[in-house]
Amino acid sequence: MTNDVPELTAVQRTETEALGPENVRLKLMYAGAARGADVPGFRCGSITRGTIEQSTLSWAKIAGWAGIVGAVVGIVGIIVAILLAK
Repeated sequence: MTNDVPELTAVQRTETEALGPENVRLKLMYAGAARGADVPGFRCGSITRGTIEQSTLSWAKIAGWAGIVGAVVGIVGIIVAILLAK
């Protein structure tokens, strides 16, 4: 992602969190495909598609890394349990 896309403001973040992912996805359907396209229908004003996508991608990356760390910890736990059982 490029850094030319602004982050959500506190007001925008509060509104998108209150609406939930499914409702925000529905609003994205009415916006153009370009990253700079305005997504209408928010009380705080239009938000660009790129801003919403960047915010979503950030949380997806965090969730992905958390899953990887959890898997590694689980594997290490199994190996330690096997070694201690001998």
